[in-house]
Formats: sequence, C-alpha cells, structure tokens
Amino acid sequence: MSEDTAKTATILVVDDTPTNLDVLFDFLNNAGFKVLFAEDGESALEKAQYADPDLILLDILMPGMDGFETCRRLKQQETTAAIPVIFLTALTETTDKVKGLALGAVDFITKPLQYEEVLARVKTHLRLQSLTQLLQAQNMQLEREVQERTEAEAALQRQNQRSHLFADVTLKIRQSLQIDDILQTAVTEVKTILQADRVLIYRLWPDGTGSGVAEAVQPGFPQVLGMVFPQEVFPIESKELYRRGRIRSLVDVAQDHVAPCLVDFLRQLAVQAKLVVPILAQGDLWGLLIAHQCAGPRQWTVFETELLQQLADQIAIALTQAQLLEQETLQRQELARSNAELQQFAYIASHDLQEPLRMVTSYLQLLERRYKGQLDADADDFIQFAVDGALRMRTLINDLLTYSRIGTRGHAFELTSCTAAVEQAIANLKLAIDESGAVVTYPDLPQLQADPTQLIQLFQNLIGNGIKFRGEAPVRIAIAVSQMEDAWLFSVQDNGIGLDPQYADQIFVIFQRLNNRTHYPGTGIGLAVCKKIVERHGGKIWVEAELNQGSTFYFTISQGGMT
Repeated sequence: MSEDTAKTATILVVDDTPTNLDVLFDFLNNAGFKVLFAEDGESALEKAQYADPDLILLDILMPGMDGFETCRRLKQQETTAAIPVIFLTALTETTDKVKGLALGAVDFITKPLQYEEVLARVKTHLRLQSLTQLLQAQNMQLEREVQERTEAEAALQRQNQRSHLFADVTLKIRQSLQIDDILQTAVTEVKTILQADRVLIYRLWPDGTGSGVAEAVQPGFPQVLGMVFPQEVFPIESKELYRRGRIRSLVDVAQDHVAPCLVDFLRQLAVQAKLVVPILAQGDLWGLLIAHQCAGPRQWTVFETELLQQLADQIAIALTQAQLLEQETLQRQELARSNAELQQFAYIASHDLQEPLRMVTSYLQLLERRYKGQLDADADDFIQFAVDGALRMRTLINDLLTYSRIGTRGHAFELTSCTAAVEQAIANLKLAIDESGAVVTYPDLPQLQADPTQLIQLFQNLIGNGIKFRGEAPVRIAIAVSQMEDAWLFSVQDNGIGLDPQYADQIFVIFQRLNNRTHYPGTGIGLAVCKKIVERHGGKIWVEAELNQGSTFYFTISQGGMT
C-alpha cells in the first residue's frame, strides 16, 4: 500500500484499557490513519458494521466478550469477514496464537507494544489487504473474461460451422462455370442444408417478367419450375424493395399478415412458410433465392437467414464470373479469328507485293546502271533515292513475311540442339561478323523441343542486333544459359550502345525504332519477330540495358522434351 493509501485507511482499535487506546490513537493518527476505537467486543462489532474499517487491532483479554469471541463473530458476518484482524495480547502461549489464527486473525502483536513494530505490521497487512482485494478484483475480471471467452468461443464455433457449411456449398456452386449447372447445384445444396421442402431460384428478366429457372422440391409437392408469378403477388414495389436488399420471412402463411391474393397463390403451391432473399449481381436485382416449407409453419432462424443471404451473394458472384467467362471466351474467339485473318492478310499482301516490287526494283537498278552520269546530278540523286527506297521496301516485305509466318507457318516442334542453332546463326551472319570483328562466345547449350528454323532466327536476330548497334569498342557478344524449375533461361549480352531503360518494352513492338535509320539500318521488325518466336515456345523475352553500357536480352523456353 502506498503512503497516500495508508493515510486514507481506517483502523478500528479495540481495547478495554483507556491508556492503551489513547496512546494508539495518537500514534496512528499522527502516522496519517483515520482511527476509531471501541472499549469492548459488542461496540467493536457495531462499529465494524457501519464504519467498515480497513484493519482492526483487537485486544484479546477484555471483560465480557473477549477478543477471540469478537474475532469469531466478525468472521461469521459477511460484511466484516474480510477485514484483517491483528490481535494485541500479553499472552505468549503458542496455543493462544494457534487459536487466534484459526479464528481468522492475520497476526499477533505482543504487549508491551513497540509502536514502530505496530506501525510496520499495520502497514504490511494493509498492503496485503490491498493486494488481496486487487487480486480478487482481477479474479473477478478473469472470470468475466473467461465467461465472455466461453460465449465468444461458442459463437465462433457456430460461425465456424456456418463457414464450413458455407465453404462446402460455395465450392460446389463454383465448380462449374455453366450458369444452368450453378443454379441447379445451388438449389439442391440449399434444400439439403435447410431441410426445406422446396428451394427455388426465380429469375427476373430485363423486360420485367420472371420465371422459375431452377428448383429442388420434395416429392409430393407441386413443381414451380418455369412458373411465372402473377403481377398481383409480385408487384413492382416488391421488386424495388428486393433491389434494395430486402429479406422476406413468413413463419405461417395462415397467421402472418399477408395479402389474400398472395395467400391463395401460396396455397396453390402448398407453401406454409417461406424465406426469400434477393440475388444482387453487379448491383442489380438478378433474381430471388426462395426457400419454401410445405409440411407446416416454420420459424426461420437468424443462422438460416444469414446463411441463405450469404449463399445468394455467392450465387451472384458465380453468375457474374460465368457471364464474364462467357463474354471473355467470345472475345478471345473473335480476337483469335481477327488475328488469324490479319496474319493471313499480312502474309498474302506481303507475298503478292514481292513480284511487282521485284520488277520495280529491277528496272530502277537498270536505269541506274544505264543512265548514271548521263543525266544531271539531280536525276542521279533521284534514281538513287528510288533504288534505296525499293530495296528498303523489299527488306520490309521480307521481314513482314517472316513475322506473319511465325504463328501460322512454323514447323512442328522437334528435339533441337541450341548449340547447332547458334552455330548456324553465326554462319548466316559470317559477313557481318567478319566486317565488325565481332567475337561471339557461348557454352554447351541444351537440347529442347523447338522449331529449329525459328530458334536459328531467334539467335540470329539477337546476335545481329548486338553487331548492328555496336559502339566504338570491339564487338563482344556472350551467350549464356541457366536451368530454372521448368524452363531454360537464355541471355545474349553485348557491349554496344545500349538503350534508355524506359524504352525496354517498346523495342519489342513491331516497327518501333529508337535510333536513326542512317546510322543503324533496319525495319524495326527483328525484335518483334524474336518476341513472337519466344511466345510461340511458351516463354517470355525482356531486356536489361543502360545507355552506352550495352544490353542483355533474356528469354525463356520450356524444358519440355529436354535430354
């Protein structure tokens, strides 16, 4: 107990000797305690009742009711039983102390009194009493918390039961992305869970009409599948309420306040109780999930209502996903058809343009050889421009043909040596390698299932890219490979001019060029071809580069068929 607490404590001193009372009163009062006194046991019991002291100093040897009897009575009364009692006594026998402790006393102070000892023991037992009270309060708090936790655990157990049930049904509902399957699974599972006689999904159509589209019904009761609810039992006002999330529960059609027309309609369906929740898909009222009890009235529980509402939400999600999948499938089919037509058009257009362009190029070159120097300087320049343009056009058409053939006219995959593909690519680039003095290094490369022609094209384009976009230093190109979990990771590193990292994705887009055509010729199709080849092989391609610090192209190819 703190000093502040000690000053507020009340001590009842019980002694039949006035001198002892006066001395103890002065001493304890000066120590900051509030002091009460009594000269016999009877008055001590009375004061303890109304004053509720924090501690009692009780003399044992008193006329009439002695200290032992006084203590016994204090401990018998509920209001005073918890007050600590310290005996003041000249008795020194152990049996007396044992008797006092057995009656409930907490301590003994032997006379003649040493007042410092009295003060120390008083403070000690007041502190112990305070701690005891604190412990009791904590125990009560713990008991409340245990009770609350027990109730929470029971609620959690109910929630877990609902969650498991909900998860099982949700899984079954979402196992199919076919709308008819989703609806039939939903009504079947809900009927089983609720033990209802009928579960129905009523679809509301965009034109305002509706009909039962899925039903699970107990044998012997009428079927509602395909039925249209009459306007008078399902007016526009009801639809608006359901659109706002209304839940309708009828315990007993005969007793609840229900419109007569609805009572007649429900009787035709043998319905005596019903629970209706809206199915809201993307914020609109898609339909209703309805549970019917036909065998008799039924009190729908909160658990059942909440479960049905949650299942209606899951049905809405499943329906939305199914509709999105259906739309996405149609869009993919349309996109695939459009891409196929576009690739076919590019191939045919490029192929058909080759012959007239070849003729134009040939005649322009003939004009250049025959009349160069015979016309004025402008004419020579014009002819040269035309020849260069025709040659660029031929290169562009050839590249377009290559690009369009990747997805439609590629070869079947076969076990292909990547080492052989690199060697063939280097052989195809021999002239450019010799002119640039490039050095191409590569380790032993794996064998994998691939289109060999396209694999050669892939390495040839990436090596050629490193040669074309070279800097001042001698060209160095290093090919490396590492094995991933389910794919091979290749890299082609050069020491060329590099590129700004912000354009790292742009360079794989067809016709995209980052450099001047005069210094770095090309059509802007080569890396787009690489991307398309890698994607056909189930991989991806990307570049890591810095301006004037070279580039490293990475691509992955599946390990399928690896030896």
